[in-house]
Amino acid sequence: MEQAMTPSEMANALGLPALKDRKWQIFKTSATKGTGLDEAMEWQVSCVKAAVL
Repeated sequence: MEQAMTPSEMANALGLPALKDRKWQIFKTSATKGTGLDEAMEWQVSCVKAAVL
């Protein structure tokens, strides 16, 4: 979307850079178009697997 925040703007608005002991990632997704969702879920699963192992 033309008015959408950039990933950096979104991270700063959410205070994510202050999270020093957590992994975080911002993905461009669209629930209506179905884009970016697979990549986001794959990243989340890989983080959970890494935390369990």
